[in-house]
Amino acid sequence: MVRRWLVSFGIVVLMIILQSTWLDYIAIRSVVPDLSLLFIVYLAFKSPGLQGQSVGFAAGLLQDGISAGPLGLNAFIKVAVAWLANLLSGKFYIDRMLMPALFGLVATIVKALYLFLLSAFFSGKILAYDLAGSVLWIEAAYNAVAAPVLFLIIGPLDRFIIPSETHQ
Repeated sequence: MVRRWLVSFGIVVLMIILQSTWLDYIAIRSVVPDLSLLFIVYLAFKSPGLQGQSVGFAAGLLQDGISAGPLGLNAFIKVAVAWLANLLSGKFYIDRMLMPALFGLVATIVKALYLFLLSAFFSGKILAYDLAGSVLWIEAAYNAVAAPVLFLIIGPLDRFIIPSETHQ
């Protein structure tokens, strides 16, 4: 169990490094896909336990440590999105294209809504997306396109990150 968690955390760290460095080359209006969020959604959906939320929390704290945002903000967002993905675990079949794209799109919108609500409570401390602005929708589209590719790449790693009794 600990080994699966450490492998999952290692993968999400690689995703954070990738999205914060190399993906700048494909940025549109300084927006890149949130690969760490997509991986956490994948993990939370595929594993009915708390692995997705706990890896999301640790990854969020890591992102908080390297960002200018308040400590705990990314951790909260990732745990909350993972929790929602975990609610869907085992409820339906995930195909190769449509469902991952839908997960990427919805996860981004949910992340934006959480940030919007938190910014209402902590005005001036948390920057939220403009819900009608292009940045949110570019990121949502990017995540919708990136999710099927990422899910396809991560699929063969299921045996290292997902408990064997829950493989779908």
